[in-house]
Amino acid sequence: MTHPLRSCTPLLLILATAAATSSCGDAPAAWAGTVDTLATGQVVVRNPRAPLWPEGHEWSLAEELRVGTVAGEGPELFGRITSLAVDPAGRIYVLEAQAQEIRVFGPDGAHVRTIGREGGGPGEFARALRIELGPDGNLWVADPQNNRVSVFDTAGTYLRAHSMAGGFTIIPWPGRFDRQGFYYYPVPLPAKNEFRLGLVRYDSALVPLDTLATPEDPVDRDYFELRQGDEGFARVGVPYTGGFRWQLSPAGTFWGFLTGPYRMFELAPNGDTLRTITREFTPLPVTDADMARAREDLEWFISEGGTVDWKMIPSHKPAMEYAFPDDQGHLWVWPVMPTGQEGRALDVFDAVGRYLGRVESPVPIARGPAPVVRNDVMYAVTRSELDVPFVVRLAIHRGEAVVADR
Repeated sequence: MTHPLRSCTPLLLILATAAATSSCGDAPAAWAGTVDTLATGQVVVRNPRAPLWPEGHEWSLAEELRVGTVAGEGPELFGRITSLAVDPAGRIYVLEAQAQEIRVFGPDGAHVRTIGREGGGPGEFARALRIELGPDGNLWVADPQNNRVSVFDTAGTYLRAHSMAGGFTIIPWPGRFDRQGFYYYPVPLPAKNEFRLGLVRYDSALVPLDTLATPEDPVDRDYFELRQGDEGFARVGVPYTGGFRWQLSPAGTFWGFLTGPYRMFELAPNGDTLRTITREFTPLPVTDADMARAREDLEWFISEGGTVDWKMIPSHKPAMEYAFPDDQGHLWVWPVMPTGQEGRALDVFDAVGRYLGRVESPVPIARGPAPVVRNDVMYAVTRSELDVPFVVRLAIHRGEAVVADR
């Protein structure tokens, strides 16, 4: 058993055999990376800088629908979007956090209906954080401030609620359904002097089966700290040093992302490491403008009496920001981009873990909420220059499939 990754509170996761043939036909005839299986069963994938896609076979994104407006009133005006869901008919469900309601739009972008409202009664939300279509075809809404998960049919009819632990807010919300129909809901775990998170796994009848420990950061990181006597302290990370993120996958496994070195881990529910994926990359330098931005971000900390050692800030930026798996097992990664180009590109890895290539986006794609990918379509949130959120539907144009040699 390998050592499991240690957890962080979410803010705001064949030996001597070279590349195998991709089951989805993504790979070209040559690849400079390796796929090895260790004696423990862990698969180790090492990717070069160069992509698998040969020239002319790259994927691309094209905007085909936009929902939202920057002025006026009505359901198309969004304040803060917390979660997205898409049903088999192509209807888009948008959790509008400021209004605490779910706005439903048809495949043509027209408003269909609004579900729920702010409140504590049946079918109302105090602070809903995630919506998703469950295996029963109904819409499940996690509302921890109301200590429950509410269930609606796709016509918007309130069906029932399930009592859950609550009173806390975690963004992004880590609970979800997996492909087997198990439902996961976060709970605080007993821990001394820190917040620890676990996920309760429920069966299809919502009977609790077990509680899983969530992944922890394997790196002891440097921080700037502000001591406030016996009352506690404030802690901030060192800018541009990278960090650790994790999320539950549709397969019921955990993905952990070490953003500094471009390293990703897939973990079994018991913490065993199933897969490690790395990629060579050329880091971007930390510029004078980046340093000025870091000073601005830490101004509050310094004004409160905190001390910052500017020499601890590295000369180069991390490799990546975050990632998410899609419905076909691909991993989509937000690489760190130059200032002004944030969110305009995604790195794509196949189900084995091989780096396919970089997809340029016509719009900046927000990390929160995570996009939803259904076959050849991506639904995502983007923001205008005035920071107004929109929902976009992007067609994924996949290059001509090329089969790899064994």
